[in-house]
Amino acid sequence: MTNDMRSDEQARASVAGQVNAEIKSSVIEIYEDLLRTVWAKIVPTLGTVTVVTIMQRAISRTAAKHAVLNDLAVNDTGFVFTEIKAKLNGEDREELKNGFKELVANVFDILAKLTGNILVQQLMKEVEGLDIP
Repeated sequence: MTNDMRSDEQARASVAGQVNAEIKSSVIEIYEDLLRTVWAKIVPTLGTVTVVTIMQRAISRTAAKHAVLNDLAVNDTGFVFTEIKAKLNGEDREELKNGFKELVANVFDILAKLTGNILVQQLMKEVEGLDIP
């Protein structure tokens, strides 16, 4: 009986871990879509070098409070989620979600300071239809 209980507990833990990983993966996918949309909309106006700098600054600012985003990178083509996805299992879903929310807020804050609210208002219209948890 004891072995059956251990096996049952291990199975539950395994299933719970898989479900948790899937939930975390979907959080990343949602924010990945959002950040790619923001990237695509502002690069034509500000240029790649400026957008890379803005995004790196936003990540740096956010990662100071949300270490989970230390593994998020930016290059000339956009955000690179490879490392953050690879290290997905050890991160708490709420921390991941809160980190991405703050990252988006930081991006919009930096853009507002640089360009005024004109660009931010247009971005808000563009991303308004996206379903973000």
